[in-house]
Formats: sequence, structure tokens, C-alpha cells
Amino acid sequence: MKKLISLAAALLLLLCSVPVFAKTAPTRAARTERLDLTSVTAPASDTAEGWAYDPAGDDGNPLLTLTNYGSEDAHSAPILVPANTKIVVSGDNYLDNACMDGYCDVLSGSVDGYLTIEGSGTLNIFALENHGRGIIAPMGGENDWAEHLTITGVTVNIHSKERTNNTASQIKEGIYAQHGMEFHNATVNIYDGVEAIHMQGGTPIGGVNEENCDELLIEDSEINIHLFSANNLWNNAVGIRTTWGRIRMVNSNVSINAGTNSLYSYLSTVIESGSLNVVSTPISTAQALCYVGCLKVGAGVESIYLSTTKFPASKVLQLRNAGQSELADNMQILIGSFENGDFATAPNPDNNNLPALSIIAGEPVETHTVRFYGYGGELLSEQYVAHGEAAVAPEAESPVETANGKFIFCGWDADFSAVTEDLDVHANYLLLGDADLNGTVNVTDALLVLRHAMGVTLLSGDALTVADYDLNGTVNVTDALFILRCAMNVN
Repeated sequence: MKKLISLAAALLLLLCSVPVFAKTAPTRAARTERLDLTSVTAPASDTAEGWAYDPAGDDGNPLLTLTNYGSEDAHSAPILVPANTKIVVSGDNYLDNACMDGYCDVLSGSVDGYLTIEGSGTLNIFALENHGRGIIAPMGGENDWAEHLTITGVTVNIHSKERTNNTASQIKEGIYAQHGMEFHNATVNIYDGVEAIHMQGGTPIGGVNEENCDELLIEDSEINIHLFSANNLWNNAVGIRTTWGRIRMVNSNVSINAGTNSLYSYLSTVIESGSLNVVSTPISTAQALCYVGCLKVGAGVESIYLSTTKFPASKVLQLRNAGQSELADNMQILIGSFENGDFATAPNPDNNNLPALSIIAGEPVETHTVRFYGYGGELLSEQYVAHGEAAVAPEAESPVETANGKFIFCGWDADFSAVTEDLDVHANYLLLGDADLNGTVNVTDALLVLRHAMGVTLLSGDALTVADYDLNGTVNVTDALFILRCAMNVN
């Protein structure tokens, strides 16, 4: 018995002395050098970093899987893949090129082939100053007509700081492909930068036309571009651009807040359905807000708004071949007006709340021009109002101090609640302190206001309005004293 007890004690002591190997999750750390997979010939992966690669995993073509590659606190370095690679994205992935000493794109395919990105995850891309582009299918090689980029199902957030490079040779794109680009059921948000989305397109022998052109297709997607910078270089910022290609939008909502040529397509822009909102405030008006070869708008379009405070109406939308442009039946183009906002400093997109030009669906309607004039005949607002609708009055300055006295705004000289013709509306002003309404302020006015304050004589209407000299809402002895001092020219 003693032997059994001794044996059990020995076994217990032995068990207690054996270390316990707990299974711990791998620690995710930031990659500090580019993940270059162009020469990898056998399957490879690093679960701690969140990637797996198979050179022939996509029916003989390269397959890269990203699952929480990098982290919000520890971004991972750029990735370079061979031509014709598919990248499958899940989870939240973070990439940047902060550790790169020279020019380095963040997520790039190789020349001579396409790049496909699909999945249900998110790509958060940070392209730092002078270090390259966000997602690209680059040009070059022996088969430079194959560089095509497709993004399906993925959410892409691109943050870049490229505004200090504003020359043509240094513009850095958020997303770039040479020959063809497609977005399907994708969400793309691009912040900062100079050029958000760029597909160059090609020029085949015999010239490019609608039948043989490359296409930048946005289908069932949300595209939001907000390019701002404190150093005033948003004038060079381009939202969506293709030179030798066509932009086509299908059932998508596209919002662009950039600068000159916010939407640029030398060939054509086709909007079959969905909506487009371009809001921009560039410094220079040398070019156009939107420049397209021709514009084709389908019956499924919900709305198109092009808003600006800098460009004249003739440069809001410039059509190189206006005669080839097509609007679906019952489409109408309306020139609107801008009402609010202070643009003395950097632009604020929240202030661009009224369209400069809109294309909307519906029965054609007659419109009228309504102009509001303030004190001295200053043009405050010019609006294009549908027949029978109300105009929106701007804010009139009040009071207005002049050498002849102080004037207060007291309403408009015309009814604009149901506009049926072109209309000029002028602000009415009254001379403050002119209680007898004879056009001057003198001792008689002061006595009238004093009698009103003492209850001897009661003023009403405009006389009562101008008697409130200190504009505090009441008429009393203080107002009479102010008016007397004004009459005697005593400050």
C-alpha cells in the first residue's frame, strides 16, 4: 500500500513538473519590407501577417488571399504580385508604404497582365508623400494592352498625401489601370491625393472610337471622392479621369469633390442609371468642372448635379462634341444657383448645397429667371425657378450704414411665392430714425419718438419700425435721445 501511495505521489509530482504548452494566437506585427511575390514558385503563407499565396491557385494563375493583413495599429508594407493575379480579400486589411525609401506603389500588379480584386473585406491603403500610388495595374511590357483592373465586392479606403506633387509627371493616382477598369458591387472612398481614379486608355491604329475604346465601368457601386488640401492645390485635383476611353456608370452613386476637371473623359461619359454629384471649388477657372467628349444620359438616371462657386455656367459642363450627346426622353437640364457659403479660404463641401447645373428625370418644365437685388442695386442672387414654384430669398444686409444715415431692410418689393415670369426683386430699405417718414432725420423725429415713449402719440407701421433706433425691439426714451444726437450730428 505504501508503495502504491509513493508511486501515485511520484506521478503527481511528475505531472506538476511538466510545463503546460498553451495555444496562443500569433502576434500580428507590421511588415517592414515589401511583400514581393513575383518570383515565388511554390505556395507560401504567413498566417501571423494575414496572407497566403499560391502561384497556380486560380485555375493556373496566381492567387493571393488577404485576411486581416496588417492592422489599424500596425500597417503592413506594400504588395507586388505577378501579372494575371487574383487577390481575394476578407476582414480588415491595412497597407502602407511608409517604410519605403523611394517610389513604391502600395498594391500593384505587374506589367503584361490584369489584376483582379474580389471578396467581402476591406482594403485600407495609405500612400505617403512621394511614395507612389494606391492600387494599380501598371502599363509597360510586351503586351501593354492587357493591363486591366477589376474590383468586385470589396470596400476600398485610400488615404494619400500627394498634394505637394502637382506637375503632370508627378501626379499620383489612388487607383490606376492603363487599359480598362471595372468596379462591381464595390464601395470606394478616396481621400486627399491629386488624382483619385485614372484609366488612361489606348489609341489603336486608325484612332479610338466608341466601338474599340477601353472602358472605365462603375456598376452597382458607391464611389466617394473627397480631395482636399490646405496648401491650395485642389485646383489640380482630378476625381475620375480617362483620356482614350469611356466612362460608364450603371446603377451606381458617384460623388466627387475635387477641382478642375473633376470628371474628365475626352471620349464620352455614359450614365445609364443611378446618380452623379460633382461638387468642386477650384481656384482657377482655366478649364472646366466636367469635361467630356459627349454625354449620354439614360432613362434610369435619378439625378445629376454639378455644383460650383467658381466656374461660370459655361464651364460647369463642357462638351467637346455636343451634337453627339444624348439625353433620354423627359430628361431636362436646369441651371441652378448657389446660395450659401464663404469660400475665402479652403472649400467646404457642406456649403455647396445648391446645383449650378442639374439633369433630372421628369416632364420638361418652363423656367423663369429671378434676380434679387440688395441695397444700392447689388445683385444678391440669380435663380432659375420652375413655372409656378417659389424663389428662395437671399439674406439682405441690414442695417446698412452710409454717409446719409443708417438704413434697415424691411422686405422685398415683389411677390415671388409663385413665379410665372422673369422677375427682378429689389430690397426695400427705410432710414432708421425717420419717424415722420419724410426722408430725413431731424429734431422733429426725436420729438415724435419721445411722445410715443411717453404715450402721448402712438406710432405704427413703418414709423414704429424706424423709431427703434437701437434695434432692441422696443421704442423708448433712449431711442429718442439717439435720434436727437443723430439729428444734431453728435457721435
